[in-house]
Amino acid sequence: MPSFISLALAALPLGRIALADQSPYTGSEFQDKDFGLYPTQTYESSSLEVPIFQVNKAAEDSVDSADRVFISPRGTAVDQIAPMIFNADDLSLVWSDPSYKTTFGVRVQEFNSSDYITFWRGTVKGAGYGTGSYIMLDHEYNVAYNLTTKNLTVGGDIHEIQLTDNGTALMTAYEPMEYDLTTYDIENGWLADSIFQEVDIATNDLIFSWRASEHVALNASYADPGATGISQDSPYDFFHINSIEKDDSGNYLISARHTHGIYYINGTNGDIVWSLGGKNNDFEDKSDGQATNFAWQHDARWRNTDLTEMTIFDNGAADWVKTENETRGLWLSLNYDDMSVTLKQDYISPEGTLSVSQGSVQVLSNNNVFMGYGSNGAFVEYTNDGEVIWDVQFGIIGNSSVQSYRAYKQNWQGFPTWNPSIAATGNATDNTTVYMSWNGATEIKQWAILASNSSSDLSSADNLWKNVTKTGFETNVTVGTNARYVRAAALNADGEVLGSTGIVDVNDGTVTSSDSKVDIGTGDANTTVTSSSSDSDNNAGSSSGSSSNSTSSSSDKDSAAGIIHASSSLALGAAMAVLFFYGL
Repeated sequence: MPSFISLALAALPLGRIALADQSPYTGSEFQDKDFGLYPTQTYESSSLEVPIFQVNKAAEDSVDSADRVFISPRGTAVDQIAPMIFNADDLSLVWSDPSYKTTFGVRVQEFNSSDYITFWRGTVKGAGYGTGSYIMLDHEYNVAYNLTTKNLTVGGDIHEIQLTDNGTALMTAYEPMEYDLTTYDIENGWLADSIFQEVDIATNDLIFSWRASEHVALNASYADPGATGISQDSPYDFFHINSIEKDDSGNYLISARHTHGIYYINGTNGDIVWSLGGKNNDFEDKSDGQATNFAWQHDARWRNTDLTEMTIFDNGAADWVKTENETRGLWLSLNYDDMSVTLKQDYISPEGTLSVSQGSVQVLSNNNVFMGYGSNGAFVEYTNDGEVIWDVQFGIIGNSSVQSYRAYKQNWQGFPTWNPSIAATGNATDNTTVYMSWNGATEIKQWAILASNSSSDLSSADNLWKNVTKTGFETNVTVGTNARYVRAAALNADGEVLGSTGIVDVNDGTVTSSDSKVDIGTGDANTTVTSSSSDSDNNAGSSSGSSSNSTSSSSDKDSAAGIIHASSSLALGAAMAVLFFYGL
């Protein structure tokens, strides 16, 4: 027999739909800076601050099915710097952790048949490299491994952490060393030597180490010392390594920005087998120069196991020089019989974006190409033959105040060990609204709302009021004056409880942690309603912030319901159907 409280809860009116999430912009105002250099949104149940995206082209049906987008925004316009994951379908936040601060290259990689989030964190040097370590997070966001370089005076560099199938990690380093720079009229010269190392992940043992200064002449560089090279704190960076990949034969493919060169390195003795591009190019260009004229490039990757195709992010510019009008993604074909190279396809954004630094090219599972634009806060997905099928910004094109070293589109499941968060606004008035979120949790399908007017012990089915469909990161429901204490439990697709929030007193918004386990069976509620979502979250506990667009009201921008997908409209329609059914 239902209890008195459950009967009372069943009689409560259904919560109103409250639109708290900020939909992406779609008009020209974003690029015109009408919303500032870095429009952001904050949340009620979290202290996180994340970008509001600009969708230049909505995702077409032909986009790859990978479900998340990984970026790490930073720059002079970014107040809360953090690695971030977003849902690919609606660009709602999945996870962010500002405690890591500046990070580079956040993505998913596999080690011992398990997926990990990997990235660099540390101190960035003004010359465009850094010293720090490489973090590997498991599915619960615990630090499983913390790696760095071996036998050097510096830590790992920002540019690369690449895991291999052999249980090792490839990493870059920039080590200052005294060097003869009298050719440049510099006495007592210092060089920032580009190094890459291979380290065993489990043991941290050094497997292989390579130095550019031992294999490449200084005159191969297109970057003169200028005011550098005079001290240990200001060494000459002639090579600037920025990517490494190891193939099945044990050799390495590396990219050097300052020599405009891609190098194939013998994995036994470190000798250069061949060079592509730059002053020491070994290949005949059969595409009228378009296959070897890349400059200041990043992210050279093999595209096939035969080592006959590769992709490159051709910046075409540096901070101090422009060699091309727009940045290109390149798909090249190599022929070792006649040592020739051909441009199979290039990838150019509709905006004609020119990135003076950073950037990435990722070939997706369906052979689409996903490009992150480095010094420009943007990413674009292309079909294999170069058609743009998804075009998104989170910064102003041509303004480097918002950057992300790389961007990736990948699958990820997260199961955080901290509790979900809850917050309330309205102080027990008709507008009292409760907000729920769980930073990093990917498997929530619904929130079970438990409520009570007389008790703060909310853990059983007797207190279950309704189920609310999760449609973003921060879900919200209007409670009004009908209940004083509210708690939320996250449910998976089978209606099982994944975790539960503390208990919020809507009279004053205070949240009390609760050790009591929520036991509501399969999560069947007295009534069911579909709510919109808000997006957010931090770790256990909550913070009360303003869940609003930091630069404009919602009327200032187009709704993304018909631009990204129709989830918001479907949620509203489902809610209206329920209201009609109950005659409310």
